[in-house]
This record gives sequence, C-alpha cells and structure tokens, in this order.
Amino acid sequence: MAYDRPNWKEIDRMREKPGRRKKRERQNNEIRENSSRYNKYKKDLDRLFDQGLAGELLKKPVKERDKGKELSFPKATGKGKVKAAVVTRKEGRIPKNSQASTSRLKLIRGVIDAEDSVSLVKSVNELNEKFGLPNDWEVLIRVLEHLDEKLVLQSISKMKDLLPKTAKIPRRFTLRERLRSIGQTASDGELRQLATDMEEML
Repeated sequence: MAYDRPNWKEIDRMREKPGRRKKRERQNNEIRENSSRYNKYKKDLDRLFDQGLAGELLKKPVKERDKGKELSFPKATGKGKVKAAVVTRKEGRIPKNSQASTSRLKLIRGVIDAEDSVSLVKSVNELNEKFGLPNDWEVLIRVLEHLDEKLVLQSISKMKDLLPKTAKIPRRFTLRERLRSIGQTASDGELRQLATDMEEML
C-alpha cells in the first residue's frame, strides 16, 4: 500500500502553533474588511467627482487662499440652522457650502443603504425636497421602489438622459426587472410607456 506523504503546506500547518494560526486568520479577516472599506470609500469619492461636487467644494478655499484670507465656514446663529446656498444645474441643486454638501452626501447614502421601504421613502423625499434627484444610477434605481409615481417617472427620465453617457450601468438585470414591473403595473400611462421603452434600451 502506497504511503500518501502530506505536502509541505500541510506539514507547515501541522507544525504551526494554534495561537499563530488564529493570528494569521485574524490578519486575513482584517485585510478583507479593510479592502471592503477601501472599496466603499473609493466608490464614494468617485460619486463625488462624477456629480461635480468635488469642484464645488474646492473652488471656495482656493479663491480665499489666493486672496490671503483664512478659510471660513458658516456657523449656526441662535436657534436657526445654517441655510444652504445652492446652485441649480441639470443634475439637481448642488450646494456651495461644505456643510450642505455633507448633508447631501448623507442623504444620498441614506437612500442607497435604506433597508426597508419606510426609510427609503423618507430618505428619497428629503433628498428630493432639499437638493433634487442626483445623476447617480444607484440612487435612481432605488427611487424606482418609491410609491410616488411622479418621482419614479422623474427617475426614469433622468436614467434615459444618462444612458448615452454611461459606460457601465450597475445592477442592470435588477433594473430591467423593476422597469418591467413598472411597465405592467403603474397606473400612469406615460410612466408605463417610459418604463417599457427604457427596459428595451438596456
């Protein structure tokens, strides 16, 4: 009967102390966690640049630095909150000050990460009311789950405008399924037609 000699990797594993093995597993887990955090961070940065927010955030500090002034950010006075200065563009109202920009990004993240329909509806309503719908596929796809057909129509219209400029559409299969469902069940005829047209374009 032939002797099955273990390979060197198995021999090393047998020699290794249990504490070392746990340490190595812990390090591997940390690397995995860090890489997912890094990917999320990178995705957020990409979204910031794609929406033109980064330029808006950098313009003011550069101008003030050139004039030799210290950077100043608006402070809340008394009970009132700081009112966000906004500039209107095709992709929605993009805030000029950093506090409003942070608020907008938090709302966008809230829409994307919403785990139930109640929190999704609340986040979408707040984002739309304060800043309008952004040109962000992840957000627009989530808006399709909203109960308000006007918002869904607005979302699909934005997608249709974005489609020629977009190289890669996230979760294309899921998007097509949602559009098919809207095309069959929506009460608004215009929305049904637009959803069906958009599904065929994907």
